[in-house]
Amino acid sequence: MTQDLGIRIDITLNMTGNPPGKLADWEMVFLAGPLAGMSLIGGGVWQKRERPSELSVTVPSRTFLSAGEKRNFNLLRITDTNAPPQDAPQEAKRTYYAPLDRMRRLVTDAYMNVAGASPEPQAAPEDEDSIPF
Repeated sequence: MTQDLGIRIDITLNMTGNPPGKLADWEMVFLAGPLAGMSLIGGGVWQKRERPSELSVTVPSRTFLSAGEKRNFNLLRITDTNAPPQDAPQEAKRTYYAPLDRMRRLVTDAYMNVAGASPEPQAAPEDEDSIPF
């Protein structure tokens, strides 16, 4: 359980199967610190299309238009503004994305506990962009 971290991840299973691939919604409840008593809502747990045995975690975001193009602004993001360049070594990218990977693991472990499956240790997926989502 994540309560020792001062947060709790609440999972609501998607029993309707709509939209396809969406398995659950998640909510991060803050139990301690300055955000105690508040929660971050709007995250999702999805089954990956290209690899159905893997889970994908989405974070809450807002949609906006920029130069006529629809874009998303993630409401939960890394505070370090020094993102590694595309051609950076994999280790530099793993270090930069480690906070998102930890959050993904907390959410997927909570989902597996609620869904009745035991969480299996997973390495961060290696997509083309090295982002662990």
